[in-house]
Amino acid sequence: MTNTIHFNRLDPSVYSKIARTNLRTDMASRAAYTSDASIFRRVPSAILEPHNVDEIRDGLDIAKAKGWKVVGRGGGTSVAGNAIGEGLIIDTSRYFNRILDIDVAKRTATIEPGVVADALRDAALPHGLTYGPDPSTHSRCTVGGMVANNACGSHSVAFGTAAENLVDVTIMLADGREVTFSEGGCDDPEIDAQLKALVEDNAALIDAELGRFPRQVSGYGLHYLLERNGFDTAKALAGSEGTTGIITKLTVKLVPVPKAKALAVLAFDTVFDAAAVAAKLRLPDVATIEGMGGDLLGALRSKVGQEHAGENLPGNRKGIEAGGWLYCEVGAEDLEHALARAQEVATAVETVDYVVVHEQKEMRELWRIREASAGIVTRLPDGGEAWPNWEDSAVPPENLADYLRDLYALMDKYELRGIPFGHFGEGCVHVRISFNFGTEEGVKQFESFMNEAAELVSSYGGSLSGEHGDGRARSALLDRMYSDEMRALFEQFKEIFDPENFFNPGVLVKADAVTQGLRMAPGQRHFELTPVHALSHDKGSMVNAINRCVGVSACRSESGSMCPSFQITGDEMHSTRGRARMFSEMFRGESIGDGFDSKEVEEALDLCLSCKACVSECPVNVDMATYKAEFLHNHYKGKLRPGAHYVMGWLPLLGYIAHKIPVVPTLIDKAMSTKGLDKLIAKAGGLDPNRPLIRFAHTSLRKWHKQHTPVAALDDVAHNGTANSGTAHNNDKATVPPLADNERTVVLWPDSFNSSLGTSPATAAVEVLEALGYTVIIPQQFVCCGLTWHSTGQLDMTQRVLKQTAKVMKPYLDRGLQVIGVEPSCTVMLQHEAAELCDDPTYGAVIKNLARNTHSFSEFIASRLEQFVAAGVIAPGDVSALTQVHCHEKSLGDPQHSAAVLRALGINEEQIATGCCGLAGNWGFEKGHAEVSMALGERELFPKVRKAATEGKVVIADGFSCRTQIQQGTGSDAKHIAEIVRGILDEATYRD
Repeated sequence: MTNTIHFNRLDPSVYSKIARTNLRTDMASRAAYTSDASIFRRVPSAILEPHNVDEIRDGLDIAKAKGWKVVGRGGGTSVAGNAIGEGLIIDTSRYFNRILDIDVAKRTATIEPGVVADALRDAALPHGLTYGPDPSTHSRCTVGGMVANNACGSHSVAFGTAAENLVDVTIMLADGREVTFSEGGCDDPEIDAQLKALVEDNAALIDAELGRFPRQVSGYGLHYLLERNGFDTAKALAGSEGTTGIITKLTVKLVPVPKAKALAVLAFDTVFDAAAVAAKLRLPDVATIEGMGGDLLGALRSKVGQEHAGENLPGNRKGIEAGGWLYCEVGAEDLEHALARAQEVATAVETVDYVVVHEQKEMRELWRIREASAGIVTRLPDGGEAWPNWEDSAVPPENLADYLRDLYALMDKYELRGIPFGHFGEGCVHVRISFNFGTEEGVKQFESFMNEAAELVSSYGGSLSGEHGDGRARSALLDRMYSDEMRALFEQFKEIFDPENFFNPGVLVKADAVTQGLRMAPGQRHFELTPVHALSHDKGSMVNAINRCVGVSACRSESGSMCPSFQITGDEMHSTRGRARMFSEMFRGESIGDGFDSKEVEEALDLCLSCKACVSECPVNVDMATYKAEFLHNHYKGKLRPGAHYVMGWLPLLGYIAHKIPVVPTLIDKAMSTKGLDKLIAKAGGLDPNRPLIRFAHTSLRKWHKQHTPVAALDDVAHNGTANSGTAHNNDKATVPPLADNERTVVLWPDSFNSSLGTSPATAAVEVLEALGYTVIIPQQFVCCGLTWHSTGQLDMTQRVLKQTAKVMKPYLDRGLQVIGVEPSCTVMLQHEAAELCDDPTYGAVIKNLARNTHSFSEFIASRLEQFVAAGVIAPGDVSALTQVHCHEKSLGDPQHSAAVLRALGINEEQIATGCCGLAGNWGFEKGHAEVSMALGERELFPKVRKAATEGKVVIADGFSCRTQIQQGTGSDAKHIAEIVRGILDEATYRD
């Protein structure tokens, strides 16, 4: 990486500080931090990820020496542009994130600011405690950031805002001093005296304009300095949005976890009806009163894999078209009382339907819809874009329904659309709106709307912000809400801490204009390209596709499958969001001016595994694997590619050709497994020498199939009582419906991995299909889904391969034959990506037909297998298994089919939760990736496989990469589900 900031003529002590703080000034790092979860863009001068207080102090000194302003940042989940800036970004989330103490008796936790909310909650849970504020980003937002923005979350009805849960906070001022603030004052006499003077001189003004209702978050919380509130200087700093200093330590309250919970979800005709009754549900033991509009389900169901989402919501389960819902969670000492209280809540107001649940799984499924809202509604049901900014306005709860109606009328006036959701019980509503930032006229319309909306919410006695702070989104509009005197008082408060406007300038006071530095403004489209992929959901535009990422940062979560490389490195550049920001900067052509030749974007994409987790786990289905393929395709046009692109990318064709020549496969396998020689081969091929090479099958699948004698069908055995071995079996078993003539013949897809490398899963699949009554065809000509060419960005070749595949497969498809895939990644490629790539007018239709007729092995056999089990032909076993679901199947397939097969066979399954195994096809073999690849395996997969080996569990992994990773990382041999099924058939049915 090349530094783009030159440190000339600095004091020698500053040089030493730069060295020991590892200041990041490369463009790749800076580009990743250009935005948070807002619509704004600022290119920082440098990034600092401190380990301790001393490094923060050094960072401030460096910034002063360079003339930089300073912005503190946690998880970067701010939707108002609170955590971006053009100077130094101090990101505490990566290293400055220790939980220092949990005092169970006092119910407090002392922590560093970078602690993620869920990490604190997990640490407190064994003591029966939790941290009360819980915004929807609780899996990745930091507590320091929550306090800075005065975040709240769904349980604020019970637990209040971040301010109300703050005991004390320590901040570092521009001169490097640390000052601790708490109830009753602070430990700096001068600041303490200035704060007391400020409140004494202006108590009446403060009392009149601030603290009027719980969700009045806009501006500074000066009302906490009033005598009646205990002169609480800590709470007054909550919501100061990093404008007073950098948080270095804080103590927060912990609250007891209810022993029992129940959730009442209430359905209404309209979202206005839901809003009108929300305030009436602030009843004893009610912890949440969350609302959302009916259109949200349409937006959710437009996402990949979410077509049936929300079927369990009240209204939907009875076929009633509800227009709004309220989520009311109650807590109690025992389940009986929790259920009774939830039932009281559900019947306290008139609804069109309601449901009360208490099982964790049911509650989680319902909550998932609400918590995903912030990302879901960034794309409207028809695919249109919607953006935050009028994001979290709030009014006194009794005014919410009227305010919402007027807000909708205002959107109609400007021909804008949006889907509301939020904390209706406290009058706070979130909405993403279909602003058009692509034209100057659209930007002017946005500005006009923001001004009118500010006037509107103020007319209802409301607040521009109800929990996320004002940031760059709304600070300039505070004059609609507060008097000139109050805004002058805000400036006076800021100057007590930061007279030089050193921290987060442009926020709260001396504010940036709401149109300043919009990320999606017309200038973003400095250049565009015609992508190879159709990008049919993004109007054929890469910029539109990149703009899917609004920044909700689910990719930074430590749970789930996305994003594997971020989970290992903790580096924003290696998150899906960070990579999206890099692409955005590349298309803008300012900070990254080399277009597809960019080394910065290449660096950011290097650790992208193309695992596809973002396609399903990102609320707006960002598809970084596709964007990476497009980038590599353009980046290497007319250039020599890395060796691994040739060796691994062309592996399907090389394997096919090699198996046409006798002895060659055996020689290749011996060479690749010979010690010393394998290292030379790896080095010559651009592969990582620190991991073993793959094995090569001596006999290909196609050759095996030519010589193969089909096994007897189970229905024949059931009817005739005979088997291949001649052994008679019980012929009194129930009959299984015979297959229709047009169903008997199927095509097994000869993917390259199971055809040329390890053939046992495919041969097992053939025998299982035959046992179930099918005749199996395997094409002898070369066919391929193009996966390895696609993942290495060789898209021209991918298209050529798909055309060849279409030629070979057309006769089979014309006969109506179904195609069975054994390798999940290839199956998913055929079902999804291939159709987006084959634009040939002749063969495109064939590929689409192939996509429609391709099924995973488990999907195809599940119902047929269940018939044999129900008929008693197959006796289920009692086996425990650990399953590694392939990341592509988890993302774009349906693992439930495999789960159904295992259940039918009496196999108790435990699934690996972390998604990608860490090998990810060619990626884990590429030079420089072995260490990270193995570290990914150690997240969960390797430890559980080792444990399974000691417990006698079967390990199941359908992906060739997954099985390879497991064997190389643990020494254990995992099996494909086809091998498991064949084994059970061998043991339990018709063979001796």
